[in-house]
Amino acid sequence: MIINKTASEKENYKLCDYYYDSAREGMYDLLLNMTNDGLIKTVFVPGYVGWSPREGSGIFDPINKIENVSIVYYRMDNNLNIDLNNLYEKIDSLDNDKFAILIVNYFGFVDPNIEEICSRIKEKNGWIIEDNAHGFFTSLYLNHSCADATFFSLHKMFPFNKGGSIKVLNDSLKKYSFEGKNINQIVDNPWSYDISKIALKRKSNYEKIDKLVRLEKYCSIFEPLKGKLDDGIIPQTYPIKIQVGNRDKIYELMNQSGYGVVSLYHTLIEPLRNTEHSDALKLSKQILNLPVHQDVNSNEYENMVDLLAKFCLETV
Repeated sequence: MIINKTASEKENYKLCDYYYDSAREGMYDLLLNMTNDGLIKTVFVPGYVGWSPREGSGIFDPINKIENVSIVYYRMDNNLNIDLNNLYEKIDSLDNDKFAILIVNYFGFVDPNIEEICSRIKEKNGWIIEDNAHGFFTSLYLNHSCADATFFSLHKMFPFNKGGSIKVLNDSLKKYSFEGKNINQIVDNPWSYDISKIALKRKSNYEKIDKLVRLEKYCSIFEPLKGKLDDGIIPQTYPIKIQVGNRDKIYELMNQSGYGVVSLYHTLIEPLRNTEHSDALKLSKQILNLPVHQDVNSNEYENMVDLLAKFCLETV
């Protein structure tokens, strides 16, 4: 047959997914296989990587465990977009093509220049690893992905105590024997949930908060980190920059009052605590993330934002 009546190739577009207790385990498994195969000697990492005494760093720790791999940090601006000139300069200064770039979709948002960035990296024969720890839903709804592999933090997006996964997209990487489990071996299965309804709820919640945060009475107190949602972007949280008040105290007061805000990447890893990454350092002391998850009662948002403003002014 020139064209068959129905599809019959069982391997065509077959998913290559593996499941772990955490995203960092999957990331380590992927990069270790690539390193052992001689594919990478350098990993370019965004200059906005968090650390905590309890959890360490989900980005830095897995790479740092791998021998004979160097880490180069590229600059992020104060809206968590990639500094293109800085990234390109660092890639151009490399004397070989054995490199991968880690692109982080912070809070579920994709860099506005992602297509240009991917084209530049592919011209240099680099590998693209996409950190979708916050971007499980975005990865499903966005039309464009140039990654060779991506990983997810499932427990950050679903009501799981633990869970991460990787999705291998480049056929040449599918040959490896990964340590992760397949879908029928895991207890907490994300595909048992109504993905489309969760995505719609998250998007709706974000838009409701966005209208409140942008009210004129709050403009000098805090401001959105990101703009309106582009097509395909499904947020993990609603990130804001605190302009007035003590972010750490505000965080404590909000949680004590029953509003589960978080402060993601509140402390950067030591290699980023320098003037080259001053924008990122400043942002790490301002950022606060408001909840948009699928369990939220959005009727509480107005009270939440009012209280947030009150605590900002009280902690000056």
